[in-house]
Amino acid sequence: MINPADTEPDDDTIAIRQLALVDRIIGLEAEIANLRSVNLSREVRTQVDLVKSSTTWRVGSAVLAPVFLVKRVLRRGSKGASGK
Repeated sequence: MINPADTEPDDDTIAIRQLALVDRIIGLEAEIANLRSVNLSREVRTQVDLVKSSTTWRVGSAVLAPVFLVKRVLRRGSKGASGK
């Protein structure tokens, strides 16, 4: 009786295994890229939060708030005057 473990797989079986492994590698590479992107997004969000919580940012926002308010009022006024 022939033991199946003693026989070598044929070329088709080897090719199928190789394709399955390549497919798995490509999937893992995509997953790694996605995780890196998520991690980078978190790092960027953390940095933005740090900047926005700084005294300089808060003072600058307070100083520029009236300018933004005037721009908003003027923009609304010009849209209403043009009939849009």
